[in-house]
Amino acid sequence: METDRFTHLVQFAIDVLEVCDQVGVDPIMDGSMAVKAYTNNPGITVGDIDFNCPESDFSRLKLGLEKAGVFCEIQPWHVLQARRGGLKVEFGAIDVWMANISGSFESFPFGEHTVRMVNKQDLTELYRRGFEATSVDESELEKHLKIGVRLRALEQANL
Repeated sequence: METDRFTHLVQFAIDVLEVCDQVGVDPIMDGSMAVKAYTNNPGITVGDIDFNCPESDFSRLKLGLEKAGVFCEIQPWHVLQARRGGLKVEFGAIDVWMANISGSFESFPFGEHTVRMVNKQDLTELYRRGFEATSVDESELEKHLKIGVRLRALEQANL
């Protein structure tokens, strides 16, 4: 069942990437999909697929996705969420969430697309930041633990 969901999630992300091509948005992948790509750890689950782009692209991307029948919301925490049938693809604002990241990227084959992906060192730093940020709020304990699993997987892959 989980495999079917993942397959549908990847297909949804491919559909989203096609819209990105149409509207001229060049996304950068990070998040659990990137962790899985770098670590090949079967224990890493991918609940959604995360990309980044300039926040100034959000309105154009939202319009293109809505024309393609995808439900979208721009959140006040600098994220555009695209949803379809319980599946989620998120776009973080690169200028907010990837501040002070080197900008050195890898290429990742995604269906017929090739997307830029945050390099392993920078992805580890992003997870370290998230781990620290979620450690201070008890209401974020579950998120903190999930981030910790991914951070440890990345750190072990960096050895």
